[in-house]
Amino acid sequence: MDRWRGSVSDDFTLTKVLKEAKLPIHFTPNCLVASVGDCNFRELLEFTTRQIKITRVYAPHLWLPLLLGSAIFTIAFFGGLILMGIYPHSPAAYIFTLIIFILGAAKSLVRFIAVSDVLKPPEYDLPAHIFLWPFASLLYLYNTIVAAFSRRIKWRGITYELKSANEAVIISREP
Repeated sequence: MDRWRGSVSDDFTLTKVLKEAKLPIHFTPNCLVASVGDCNFRELLEFTTRQIKITRVYAPHLWLPLLLGSAIFTIAFFGGLILMGIYPHSPAAYIFTLIIFILGAAKSLVRFIAVSDVLKPPEYDLPAHIFLWPFASLLYLYNTIVAAFSRRIKWRGITYELKSANEAVIISREP
């Protein structure tokens, strides 16, 4: 229980404890749980950025590839759109952008297939996953950049400063 004292992430802490004990971790698809809810755009940014800030503190080895991967996809895809605008008669710009889009859509399809047998809520919409991935990559890029400069999160009315994976300091509480 002492390992969780000062922690804001039960799953990252559990992972660390199990790895230190050299115990295996197995993925069980039936343990996936849909988390469906309404939020506005500000709440979406707050939630996703908080998750990435927590990842940066608890698992920086995962945070850096997320930063690089989302940066590469975002720059390649949106850069391709810019090239299409600059060179509207260049087939290469269109082919390049189409290839990047297809790769992102394929990745989204693989994710959809991987969880669709377990998660079947009516809100789980395949076309949204296939066609909106560029915006998800842009969101992840935003999240990872913000996480690079701040370890402060707000969660359920409490503002924390994540000093380390073992120390979270409460900055303030909403009344």
